[in-house]
Amino acid sequence: MTSRNLFLAAATTAAIACAAAFSPAVLATQAAAQANPTMTNVIPDSGSFSAQGKIQAINAGAGTLTIVPASGAPLPLTATSGVSLANLEVGDTVSVHYTRTVAFVVGAPGVAVPKSEPTKTVGQVAQTPGGIGPEATVISGTVLKLNSASSFDIVNINGGGVYTIQVSNPARLAIVSMLKVGDSVTVSVGPVVLTSVSKCGWFGC
Repeated sequence: MTSRNLFLAAATTAAIACAAAFSPAVLATQAAAQANPTMTNVIPDSGSFSAQGKIQAINAGAGTLTIVPASGAPLPLTATSGVSLANLEVGDTVSVHYTRTVAFVVGAPGVAVPKSEPTKTVGQVAQTPGGIGPEATVISGTVLKLNSASSFDIVNINGGGVYTIQVSNPARLAIVSMLKVGDSVTVSVGPVVLTSVSKCGWFGC
């Protein structure tokens, strides 16, 4: 082997050795710099609610109605039986009452996910402005780490990015206190259901 080839071989070996020694430090620095995306209050509350807004779309036959509140995104509603939309039309200002159900199921490691198959991944919910929308949604994740009494890390049941859940709802803090690493968490969010609607007149609703 010539002197030049010996020099190139030595230089290459030194470069590989330096890279091997340097890479873990770089990866550690990059990992430390990349915090998990944090989701706060992306799961809607359950209960009964009211709103006022203008009708943007309506299908009386299908029992569907979309209103646009003075502040906020359009709100699609599906009327429960007994609620008539016959005398309403696009452009009317209405007052509505609606309900929504939210159920949490926590399973120990190895327990199968409930029959309601997930319709969204943890990542999809995290990346959607405002979190879960008005449609029915089921998400399931696996707890990877417990950060505090109000925070834990979760990943989609089939893998993917890790997200930090920050909880502020007092009722849900009790759920967080029961979690263990490896638990599955399935959240079933029902659709927004219209329970009453009335047209607003000249003097308000």
